[in-house]
Amino acid sequence: MVKISVSNQKGGVGKTTIAFHIGNMFASDGSRVLLVDIDPQGNLTSCFTDTLSDENNIKLLFEGINPEPLKVNQNMFLVGSDITLSKYEADAKLANFFRLANFLKTQEFDIVIIDTPPSLGLFTSNAMITSDYVIIPLDLSRFALSGLADLMNSIEKVKDATGRDIKILGIVLSMVNERSLYYREIYQTLEKNYKDLLFNTVIPESVKLREALGSGRTIMNVLPEHKVSVAYRRLYGEIMERLR
Repeated sequence: MVKISVSNQKGGVGKTTIAFHIGNMFASDGSRVLLVDIDPQGNLTSCFTDTLSDENNIKLLFEGINPEPLKVNQNMFLVGSDITLSKYEADAKLANFFRLANFLKTQEFDIVIIDTPPSLGLFTSNAMITSDYVIIPLDLSRFALSGLADLMNSIEKVKDATGRDIKILGIVLSMVNERSLYYREIYQTLEKNYKDLLFNTVIPESVKLREALGSGRTIMNVLPEHKVSVAYRRLYGEIMERLR
């Protein structure tokens, strides 16, 4: 079972969109996929359902109960979340940091994709502690590079504290206007400092992507030849190559 977190402590960088799309692509290729939404905002969950049953809610982990994965598509299951998860965030006792890792030991999937909140608190720590790999989406904001350094430091601290060999699968620029001068500056800086980690694929910004996500479908299902569909297929190819 390969466990991949999609993480960045900054919101609005496309974490949920990337988790949703790569999860769907793994499932379409025949892998048995578990999507885990450990963000109280529940954005990944809302791609599949407006009313999440308690038995499928990740908050149960913090009550000492294993949730039941909800089948949402062929080969794809979801452990979802909603705002009720947030009340557990301040309960930072040691056992709570290992809730997700212990739960996943009871599951049998090929791929687990974990969508994390925009913070480096309890829930993101749960994801990091159990993950084999981390995908880091970045936008073109001024905060992007400084936030990236903070996230890298956090991953190193988790590795040191747990002895787990967590690998950064890659950094991907998301929701990008490739014609902007700022994009070129950011990309050059990333290429200089993180060349081996940077995915070649850049995900362009598009209102069509948001529309597809709002209808619970991938952009590839809605517009197979759209530039964003092409970009996601390329990203998935790069992910598969790095996993090999």
